[in-house]
Amino acid sequence: MVRTIYQNNLYVFFNNTASILPSLFTKLAFIGMIPLLILTVNPAYAIITSFTIEKDVYTDEDSIVFIGTESEGRKMISVALYNPNGKFVNMLGDPSSDLDGSFETTPKLVKNLFTTTGRYNATGFTDKISEGITLFLNYDGERVSIIPNFVLDLIKIGNKSVTEKQTLSFTASVTDLSLKDLTFKLDKNPPTGATIDPKTGVFSWTPTEAQGPGTYLFDIVVVKGALEDRETITVTVNNVSDTPPSSTSEPEPEPTKKIPDFVDPKKGAQYYLDRYSDEPAYKKWFDTNYPDYTIEEAIELAIPDAFSEPEPAIQIPDFVDPKKGAQYYLDRYNNEKSYKKWFDTNYPDYTIEEAIELAIPGSISEPEPPKNIAPFVDPNQDPQYYIDRYNNEPSYKAWFDKSFPDQTIYEAVGVEPPKTGICGTGTTFVNGVCVTDNKGGGCLIATAAYGSEMSQQVQFLREMRDNTVLGTDSGSSFMETFNSIYYSFSPTIADWERESPIFKNAVRIAITPLLTSLSILNTVDIDSEEEMLGYGIGIILLNLGMYLVGPTFAVVKVRKYLIK
Repeated sequence: MVRTIYQNNLYVFFNNTASILPSLFTKLAFIGMIPLLILTVNPAYAIITSFTIEKDVYTDEDSIVFIGTESEGRKMISVALYNPNGKFVNMLGDPSSDLDGSFETTPKLVKNLFTTTGRYNATGFTDKISEGITLFLNYDGERVSIIPNFVLDLIKIGNKSVTEKQTLSFTASVTDLSLKDLTFKLDKNPPTGATIDPKTGVFSWTPTEAQGPGTYLFDIVVVKGALEDRETITVTVNNVSDTPPSSTSEPEPEPTKKIPDFVDPKKGAQYYLDRYSDEPAYKKWFDTNYPDYTIEEAIELAIPDAFSEPEPAIQIPDFVDPKKGAQYYLDRYNNEKSYKKWFDTNYPDYTIEEAIELAIPGSISEPEPPKNIAPFVDPNQDPQYYIDRYNNEPSYKAWFDKSFPDQTIYEAVGVEPPKTGICGTGTTFVNGVCVTDNKGGGCLIATAAYGSEMSQQVQFLREMRDNTVLGTDSGSSFMETFNSIYYSFSPTIADWERESPIFKNAVRIAITPLLTSLSILNTVDIDSEEEMLGYGIGIILLNLGMYLVGPTFAVVKVRKYLIK
């Protein structure tokens, strides 16, 4: 009897389970498809179309803002700033551009970003930094301004003189006539009554009797943005009685030269040379009528370059047959004396290699030397795998440095090292590699999930950490504790992501709610420790709700539903 009751209960359980599983799996599949659909939608590709700074000049106490436009609208904008030594300084940005594509970055204090005098460069981009627009900025220790790609240079004006009650007028202009938005002005004690149009540069001054006779020294200045150029001129004002009377006598005209026009180009230059040399009457006629010319000059007027010697024609080697290959001709030249003599005589302006290269381009180029790849490197493994392990695992780095003291990690895996020594936020370029500094390294899990340190999501996490969380003492303390835990397991997770595309996609889905919740910090102003603690605790609770409470609640509900 007991066995029968047990069998009945087991039958009921499986019968109920079979009836609800299709409906349950359908709902779960639908819910699971939503984030997958969101992730698989390919966003519209956007490019930066204009990029500059909001003001022409910023001082140390100002907050610098980068502005511009991009092609799509509603895109995350990143601005990477590098110092004169090529070292990465900071990443600025706008979490989302306006609908029309215009953007402006979050203001940052100049004194916190610019610490070394010299030329900085800032690159604004959406997806790939290599396809962004770069500005060059100059920092002189007190001010930041754009380094223009033009020269501002006044055309020389020179000193002027004018008589009392007469108007002196001239136009100041620059050598580059394509420049717009120029401003002209007078400086350093210009005379009373003198004016210059700030847009056109037209100078005008009518000195009074009281201002003459006299000499006036002042500057003509042109300004564009932070650049200016000036010229100091002297204007001499003469008394009316000192002005020399104008001459009433007309100047004598200069005698005109008789231009020889008798030469017919169809007869050729030699025809006239022969007549001039062989016929005394013809020679006398020419010398009498054209005393200012030689016979050669007269001919040259009608037949240009008649007496210029033609350059000897260079015989171009066209004997090479590409089908025979470069080595065939090299062997003949090196082994057959008659062939070598024939070539050197007929083509003295070429080497045998140059002649072959004309017919078979690239045939003589030297092959690149083979790369000295370390024996532990798996050719089927992504080189970045070894570089990341070297940068993030101290034990791996110590092993490599001890085992291969004559190679960098880049040489060992056969890739080019960063040419400029530019590393991401939280890392420093040392001996050809990017090593983690005390401030905190990159987000290894997100970098592996999205494939690049320059991806929008990774840049967002860095900017939020450096510009928001680390701006307060409580945020800095939190990051120190977080980093000590995070970097204990994140290299392993990153390795798993690189080894398994399925796991990589799963991680991307899993961290999407985290990125969404952190974006809240970009919409609020955090100006105190209390606000940082309040918003930080709120974000932590929100993520606990999404990652723990929500799933736990769902499991309990499903379990109760199955029991019923």
